[in-house]
Amino acid sequence: MTWREMMLDQLEFYWNVHLWPRLEGLTDDEYWWEPVPGCWSLRRDAEGELKHEFFTVDPPVPPVTTIAWRIVHIGRDVLGTRARAFFGDRSLPEGALPTEDLAMYDARWWPEPLPATADEALAFLDKTYTMWCDGIRSLDDDALLRPLGPRGDHHADQSWGALVLHINREVMAHGAEVSLLRDLYRAQRDQEDPVVGAARRDDAAEVARLMDEGVEVPPLLLSEESGRRHWDVVRALVEHGAVDGGNPSALHYAAAAGELGTVRLLLDHGADREMTDAQFGMAPAVWAEHFGHADVAAYLRGMPVR
Repeated sequence: MTWREMMLDQLEFYWNVHLWPRLEGLTDDEYWWEPVPGCWSLRRDAEGELKHEFFTVDPPVPPVTTIAWRIVHIGRDVLGTRARAFFGDRSLPEGALPTEDLAMYDARWWPEPLPATADEALAFLDKTYTMWCDGIRSLDDDALLRPLGPRGDHHADQSWGALVLHINREVMAHGAEVSLLRDLYRAQRDQEDPVVGAARRDDAAEVARLMDEGVEVPPLLLSEESGRRHWDVVRALVEHGAVDGGNPSALHYAAAAGELGTVRLLLDHGADREMTDAQFGMAPAVWAEHFGHADVAAYLRGMPVR
């Protein structure tokens, strides 16, 4: 494996395994959510055009940002402008990009409107990520040792390899911030949903009471609570008719924990022992085996449990 391949593999693994799955299902409400007053976000100017809030020099304590701000920073400032500055963009008409040696992080490399919706933002992010990766694939290991040149601005003497590693770090850092903001948004919304709030508190009796009253249960709640090892809550959900819409499923998590009683309960209520998880392609029995629970693996395979 070449150095270029290893550098790209690091970014692609993070993107495909850690970041992109965390972005799936992003809603407009999340995209624009401001967790505290005074957030940096995208704001419309007097002409109605979205602008990315920032100062040339960060204040001593930079403001909290919205997911919209972070995604645009990753997509435009980290990936997109650099990709266009160094590799161009064949999807644009001739003359659409600057011809002078502007710095690689100059926003004029990205003249299009900023994304106004979550769907637009994810498409924008996917486009700029692909542009950057395709550009890096065009380099060989010798090129990674060469200096960036004028478009590197005050980094002109630094190597391409240094830039690639820097971009990897930037994407990982800001991607983690987006993921954390989604976690905080979900936690806030969870507390507003009575059955989810009760489940998170591991209050099985309250979950059962609410379900008896006909409160709707989110489709992922059963797998989420199994993943949290709230076994009494899992039992209450299953016995009151909750359907598992998760992948990995509640059965996967129970198998991984060696929770034979819960595995039996889930199977008795129709759980699919053959379902494979989306990330590893493994059935619950393989999860049980991997985590050292031979008895659970045997039970899932229909074998006698010793």
